[in-house]
Amino acid sequence: MKISSRIAKTIIILESVLAFFVILGVIVGSVDILRYLKIIYETPPTESFPIVQAFLGHILALVIGLELAVMLIKHTPASVIEVLLYAIARKMLIDSKNMLDIVLGILAVGGLFYINKHFEPAKTFFIDANIVNPAMLIGDLNKKLHTNIPENIANTIGGLVVKLCKEGQCGLSEGKSIRVNDAEITILSMDGELIRELKVVKCDEKDE
Repeated sequence: MKISSRIAKTIIILESVLAFFVILGVIVGSVDILRYLKIIYETPPTESFPIVQAFLGHILALVIGLELAVMLIKHTPASVIEVLLYAIARKMLIDSKNMLDIVLGILAVGGLFYINKHFEPAKTFFIDANIVNPAMLIGDLNKKLHTNIPENIANTIGGLVVKLCKEGQCGLSEGKSIRVNDAEITILSMDGELIRELKVVKCDEKDE
């Protein structure tokens, strides 16, 4: 196995471990929600605003933690945008000191929505026509190619290929093709044991 492949696998494992610790931290931090509720209940209404603000900030921080864990696992531009959206929302709702902070937050959110709508982050996983990055989500691929690849086996198209090959007890190799429902998936290139490029073709579009 090439050194680059080993490094890439090590990075993926470390990111998964970090995601686990982030989720664990969120679970532990969720206990404080009950403490906040008790304090809010016992505080007079006229004095509860700062506590409620801190309570909302804590919840949004936990949500950002969960989205960060998803980003570490999925490695998709869309998940990065979701993390940024929650981070900006928390900044606007909790830390804004004046109207300028709110306006800047609105512009930032608007910019992210503009990028998501017009540039479609999922497209960055399309290299050329039916050639895709193995990290592309199966749901996004089905929408683009109008295929019916099952989404309950794996999240990404590369993960699906790896899992099907393991279940079929066949190795990964360049040129190997797998038929999945109405799609044919072909491994175009690999780096050691890592898939680099895949070609996905809807079967009714294939040349006879």
